[in-house]
Amino acid sequence: MKKKILKKLLNNLPLKILSILIAIVIWYVVVSVNDPIVKERFDVPVQVTNEAYIAAGKKTYQIEEEYQTVTVTVTDNNSVVSRLKASDITVTADLTQIVTMDTNPVYVPIKATCSMVKQEKLSTVTATIPVEIEDVDSEKFPITIDAGNTKPAKDYEVGTMTSDPESITISGPTSLINKISSVVAKVDVTNMRNSGTVTADLMIIDKNQDEMSESQMEFLNFDSGSPQVDVDIELWRRVSGIKLSALYSGTPADGYQIKNIYTTPEEITVAGSEEALAKLADEGNTIEIPEDYTSVAGQRSDVETTVDLSDVLADVTDLKVSSSSSASVTVHVTVMPNESREFELDVDQIETSNLQSTYTVLYDQTQLAIRIKASDKNLAKLDTSQINASVDLNGMGVGDYEVPVKITLPDGYELVDSVKTTIHIKEKAVANKTTGTN
Repeated sequence: MKKKILKKLLNNLPLKILSILIAIVIWYVVVSVNDPIVKERFDVPVQVTNEAYIAAGKKTYQIEEEYQTVTVTVTDNNSVVSRLKASDITVTADLTQIVTMDTNPVYVPIKATCSMVKQEKLSTVTATIPVEIEDVDSEKFPITIDAGNTKPAKDYEVGTMTSDPESITISGPTSLINKISSVVAKVDVTNMRNSGTVTADLMIIDKNQDEMSESQMEFLNFDSGSPQVDVDIELWRRVSGIKLSALYSGTPADGYQIKNIYTTPEEITVAGSEEALAKLADEGNTIEIPEDYTSVAGQRSDVETTVDLSDVLADVTDLKVSSSSSASVTVHVTVMPNESREFELDVDQIETSNLQSTYTVLYDQTQLAIRIKASDKNLAKLDTSQINASVDLNGMGVGDYEVPVKITLPDGYELVDSVKTTIHIKEKAVANKTTGTN
């Protein structure tokens, strides 16, 4: 019986062995087709280890941005590779494995590892990366606070902003520390209604006025522990309709007098703390511009002075010109001869001559200032209806012109200054008449 079985097994043995080999090949092909070997590349950030190796010698390191990430190639079955992410792979640069310290930069071997893939199936495009070894430097910088274009809620403005700490010490590679120009705490006050404290990220600005990149920031250390600070923001309330008054110094020339002093604009909007606004209210909501800003000494004509209200309020605690108002104000002082007075003449009283019938005239202002000299008695009884004013528009077409105004006064009165005004000549509107049936 045994011999029969053995005989059957040995019959056609080469054919049977070939069948087995073919089956193995077919199995391998089927497996390969269903789960082929593939290659995939992953960009992985480099992690530096054993930094203490160079820190002991008061040194630090810096890696150029292009070498902070390396490409790792994984060669494995598709079933493995398809499940991989860059975060599954670790690339380390061990500073204790520096090839030699005699070069600058030094070269550090890198190694890629992954718990899901065998080591021999991982490869990197380079075996080492250049690392610059530098002395450690540190410097203390004041912190500037910037709210950018953000604004608090309506009727409020940012009054004061104070960071804690007000300055910060930054340490890192000497070449990087030397690039720092300023440190800015960026805050967002959008729609804030109450004073309070916010956490602000620090922006490091280099000497080209560019913000340092995230990769550069990784090599910097902050004595506060992180590139963040607390910023205390105090909001001030905004108040409109604050009147301006101005003083002047000196005396005009002999025979001249000060007739009027006013400002443009006459009112502004301010922002301030509740205490400062209450004090301003006690002063009649009026800001007085000191005499130091405007002198009329020896003057025979009007004086105009531009004043920066920020300077005027520099010594006033917790009060400033609102961002909605211009801090620039013009002080006007009217200087006129003795026994003279300024009258306001409506432009409707100006007669025009030589104006084409198809044109019309518009004026920049509603009244003209007419300065007249006479005895006090005559000035007291003069009425503007007694003043005749006219302009000659001969040869003028459509456009804008500054023209002299001819003033005729009753006997006993003298015109102090010549008068000019700006006019706009335009075509008259023509009404279109249309007829038709619906």
